Amino acid sequence: MSHLSFRLRVFRATRLRLSVGVACALLLLPPAASAAAQTPVTGTITGRILNPATGEYVRNAQVRIDATGQSVASEAGGAYRLSEVRAGEITVTVTYTGYTTATATLVLAPGTVVTRDFELVSAIRKPESGDAPLKLHEFLVSSDREGNAKAIMEQRNSMNITNSVASDVFGDVAEGNVGEFLKHMPGVELDLVQGEIRTIRLRGLDSEYTQVTLDGVSLASADANAGAAGNARAFSFEQVSLSSMESIEVSKTISADVDANAPAGTINLKTKRAFDRSGRRIAAQANLTAFSTRFNFDESYGPDDRKSRKLHPGGIFDYSDVFFNKRLGVNLNISESMAYSANARTTVTYNYTPTAADPRPVVPTALTFLHAPRTNRRSTVNLGADFRATPHLVLSLGLLYNYADLNNPQRALTFNMGARNTVGGADPLRSFTTSATNASVVSNPAAIVKLGQTLTVLPRIEYRIGNLTLDGKFAGSNSISWYDPRGRRGSMRDAGGPTLTGLTYTAQRSSLRSADWKVVQTGGPDMNNGANFTNPTLTIDDGRYALTDVYSGDIIGTLRTTRFLPIVWKAGVKRRQEIRDFRLDTESLRYNLNGAGTTGAWAGYKSPFDFDMGGTNTDASLKSISGGTVWVPDLVRMGTLFRENQNSFTQSITAANFYNAFIGNRRSYEEKIDAAFFMATASVGNAIIRAGLRREETSTDSLEFNPRSPAELAAAGVPETAGRATTIPGLQYQFFSNPKVHRTGGYDNMFPSASLKYKITQNFDAQVGFSSTIRRPTFRDVAGVWVINDDALTVNAPNPTLRPETSKNLAARVAYYFEPVGIVAANVYQNNVKGLFITNRLTAEEFGYQGDLDLSNYEFITTTASANEVTVRGMELEYSQSLSFLPPPFKGLNVRASYTRSYASIRKANMIPHSINAGLSYAYRRFNVYTNLNWRDNYPTTVTGNPRFYRHRANLDLGGGFPITDRINFFFSARNIFNEPYVIMERVAANPAVAQFYEVNGTNWTFGVKSVW
Repeated sequence: MSHLSFRLRVFRATRLRLSVGVACALLLLPPAASAAAQTPVTGTITGRILNPATGEYVRNAQVRIDATGQSVASEAGGAYRLSEVRAGEITVTVTYTGYTTATATLVLAPGTVVTRDFELVSAIRKPESGDAPLKLHEFLVSSDREGNAKAIMEQRNSMNITNSVASDVFGDVAEGNVGEFLKHMPGVELDLVQGEIRTIRLRGLDSEYTQVTLDGVSLASADANAGAAGNARAFSFEQVSLSSMESIEVSKTISADVDANAPAGTINLKTKRAFDRSGRRIAAQANLTAFSTRFNFDESYGPDDRKSRKLHPGGIFDYSDVFFNKRLGVNLNISESMAYSANARTTVTYNYTPTAADPRPVVPTALTFLHAPRTNRRSTVNLGADFRATPHLVLSLGLLYNYADLNNPQRALTFNMGARNTVGGADPLRSFTTSATNASVVSNPAAIVKLGQTLTVLPRIEYRIGNLTLDGKFAGSNSISWYDPRGRRGSMRDAGGPTLTGLTYTAQRSSLRSADWKVVQTGGPDMNNGANFTNPTLTIDDGRYALTDVYSGDIIGTLRTTRFLPIVWKAGVKRRQEIRDFRLDTESLRYNLNGAGTTGAWAGYKSPFDFDMGGTNTDASLKSISGGTVWVPDLVRMGTLFRENQNSFTQSITAANFYNAFIGNRRSYEEKIDAAFFMATASVGNAIIRAGLRREETSTDSLEFNPRSPAELAAAGVPETAGRATTIPGLQYQFFSNPKVHRTGGYDNMFPSASLKYKITQNFDAQVGFSSTIRRPTFRDVAGVWVINDDALTVNAPNPTLRPETSKNLAARVAYYFEPVGIVAANVYQNNVKGLFITNRLTAEEFGYQGDLDLSNYEFITTTASANEVTVRGMELEYSQSLSFLPPPFKGLNVRASYTRSYASIRKANMIPHSINAGLSYAYRRFNVYTNLNWRDNYPTTVTGNPRFYRHRANLDLGGGFPITDRINFFFSARNIFNEPYVIMERVAANPAVAQFYEVNGTNWTFGVKSVW
């Protein structure tokens, strides 16, 4: 598609958006004008609702007129507005779970506005009389109870099926990983990397099916490790801190006012705002993080080849205040955390092919130990400001900066046993010996230093007049992720895998599910002596880099009308542009040490950090023939040598390395989404009905190489194989001599949505929802390099016209709410996903090729959407309650539990069929303690190759706190208190299930003090 046609498409899309916007405005204006023209026989009641115990204005409180049943929920800042209320004596009632009902009687004259503020008092303890002042120190304020009350009221007022939770419900998460907080919610599953939560899955669908927003705005999220992988669109939680969040809302169904790229649902992170409080608040926290195997102040080796302390300080500072007669509100949150931990894993490779010479059904052929200690630093600055310029106009600005620094050296040792018939032992799954002619050990540490930073700017304008609200939100978000071991830590990336051959050893373990291998060398060269290891090519640095920019703007109008029926009309337009760049040039950073010979060049660079699996709670051990462990090179000293003596090294780069570094692993992709929507929410008796329609038009632009054809290479005398030049100069000619080209694509979709909520009784709700959503193609499928093979007559090409997967989502919930602060709910859901991405072979015509080369007889190998449909179903049961009705000292108990069941019409990797979350907390005066449990059933890790499944696992966290002084509280928390392992079992045919992967991550502790002024 040419640039001209692409620009015409953009012009038409812009014209369409303007037309839709004008139409929406016209739809909104007539009712407003008509209402204004009527003779006023009604008035308006406004006000704010405050919780004096916390100093917070209350959102989602139910404000109701007793005589007519007219009601509204309080909004941000505790504000409410009851319009077109019939004049006269009015009784207004405010209800909020866990709080005493507040009532006021007032006189409303026609055409007037009456302001009436309310204060909510905890139902645990009330003032002695209605006129008595409230003494905050007289009753208990439980953050768990407060948070659960917020969650219940948020869910009751949402037309989507949601789970909402305040950020302090599950205890202190000092290191700030939002995923550690979300894991306790029903329907939420985790994608882990060495025990750290990177991405989130909802309701059995993979992480790229979930949308993550900040105050309803899409955030940029770059992950240089994912790069152009299949889940590159998934939001990475590495660079987001919990400390600046007020609450988190997980929506399982969506409405027309939300971006449609959310088949599994949305996770909305809500930031703290100064207008949500009645005055100044200063909170501070100082903490210390510790790890189970290094629980002291001593210096020890790790995470790299230097000594350091493993206890790290951190802190959080939060300030909010209002100025200029409460017209300006400012909230500043600064957090800093550093945590040390260590991951240890054991991986076993098995051979399942018996022979006549070796009829044993299963024999291990390789054993890999990985010790990966790490420090993980997170820094966050969040500044929010709201200015009430006029009674009708509020201007807001949000600034959010996140920085992450992961220092994660990964020390890997691989013991190769050789051919299966050389592995001795009647029961080799538990005990075996090796042959000197086949066995080897590879010592391959890697310095992994991953950096990331995200800067987000969120200006907003809100204009309210009467029942009309105009809301404009704009956002710019930049996220960068990169690896830099040499620049940040002075370390070489890796030593290329020095190898020792000709050794013999024995290995044994206690059971098929364990990883307590005892490896003892019995012969051959000493594996603790670097002189016996080879000198492979080194990698001096890590070239992974990813950038994501997201720019968006939307204007939304909301109008409340009461003629015929109470209806909330909502319409808006939005533009969102996303830019993604990715590169991986690590293979260009390979060097050899001059004059090194074949073995022993790095013998003098032995790491002082001995490889000790026993220090990682796996009970494994390694013993060389000399009584040591295994030689591991010191990457820090090797990095110093390279920095100070670069002339002693020579770059080693092949044509294949050059292609992978500078051509094959480069992506540059832009995506523009223009959207418009219209939605109405009507109240009809005990029912609330919502229906909406959203349209999104997506334009894509991939900047790609325009390589020369094999015929052109032949004409220029450039040798090639399978359509690709075989020399570096040839590759430069083939891919760099032509200007890059823009390959554009586009598609548009309509997204209907609807929901119904019916109040069966005052406390019993039924709700159903439907939404139409999409999953857009990943970048690797729409952007990349064309490879033309004249021998096979094939073209491997990305597909810029690839359309997204579509999903029809149905969900239903019944929920019973009861006092004090309790809920029992059952949810069911179904997702029908169509157009799954598959690799396909097409003719040139089917592919839509219109280039200058004659490729009419070639097959195009690309990604297309299949006609197959996958159905995902599930159920969630949830219960939570404050037990404050119990007599002292048990009234401070809070309990919660949830069960999730998920299954699909096909066998699906990483779908957990059964999961349980539970929690128990107790507060007495200012003392509190809590525990949280997560249990997951067996689930498959892959649907191809050898059948593997994660073994069921239970994780227990705990924490608590108590007062030191009137203002200072001590707190502690522990994660994974029993150090439960992650175990992948492998079962092939009738053979017994054996541990293929065994990983432990230790226990993380946090101790700290906090205070609020």
